[in-house]
Amino acid sequence: MTVSATNVLYIKLGRNGEWENASLKDGELRFGYHGTPQALCVQGDWQGVWAHWNAKRSDPGAATRDMKQIRAFYEADAATIFVTFAHNRMYWCQPSGPVHALPDGSHSRKTVSGWSCRTLKGVELRSDRLSGRLLKVQMFRGTICDVGAKDYVLRRINDELSPEVAAAEEAERVLMEAIVNLMRLLTWQDFELLIDLVFSSSGWRRVSAVGKTQKTIDLELMLPTTGERAFVQVKSQASLSSLEQYVGLHRQAETYDRMFFVWHTGDIPEDRKVDGVTLLGPQKLSRMILDTGLSSWLREKVS
Repeated sequence: MTVSATNVLYIKLGRNGEWENASLKDGELRFGYHGTPQALCVQGDWQGVWAHWNAKRSDPGAATRDMKQIRAFYEADAATIFVTFAHNRMYWCQPSGPVHALPDGSHSRKTVSGWSCRTLKGVELRSDRLSGRLLKVQMFRGTICDVGAKDYVLRRINDELSPEVAAAEEAERVLMEAIVNLMRLLTWQDFELLIDLVFSSSGWRRVSAVGKTQKTIDLELMLPTTGERAFVQVKSQASLSSLEQYVGLHRQAETYDRMFFVWHTGDIPEDRKVDGVTLLGPQKLSRMILDTGLSSWLREKVS
């Protein structure tokens, strides 16, 4: 299933968002322009609508802008997507049915399936994850306008990637595979040092020397912001039996708040759930190395 549209429009749900919560909850589109003659709009007499607002404003240009926004609200069909922004998210819907004039002079329309702030796969459309090309539409001072980033909106809703992003993700995937292969060329001492650097770059502070801790502990760490203490068991090659052994030791001890079990080669499923233990296998590690900028260090170590 995909969502298609011939047009994407931005709409403000009331002055200062006064209709946002009710509209999103009820799955309706709300629109102002109080007192616009309903009969003229239903008949499609847009020249008459222009004349009505020109008489009110004595400004032909403003009346033209008013008429265009009113017409867009009335004529939009299910092939149109409306978007709005609320609660740090983008919401979208498709209009359905006729426009109703409300007792207060404002207008409302039903929607095909309500407002949604998620993609078709359920990914939340958070504003901090959206392009500035789209977000800038919020600066529009009127009520309804065309969204210039139409194709971008449709791709996001349909969970599709632009060719540029798809190429970047493929390049990243190849690089992460290379990082895994490079890790496996490290000596165990250098692998422990790499893990130390990864945790240090993530905010953890080492409180014991690498390789000089207790017999069953490779790294002792503290998170300064919370005072949380953790130990890290680093294994070049690991198995389920070795994991179970160290998990048992962790549960016997009461000194640490968390345990990290780290390895680059082995048959342990990285998505395995173990209470109180964070598993960091080759795939998760490669992501952390990439994100912390340690891939150059790794290449130099094995070159």
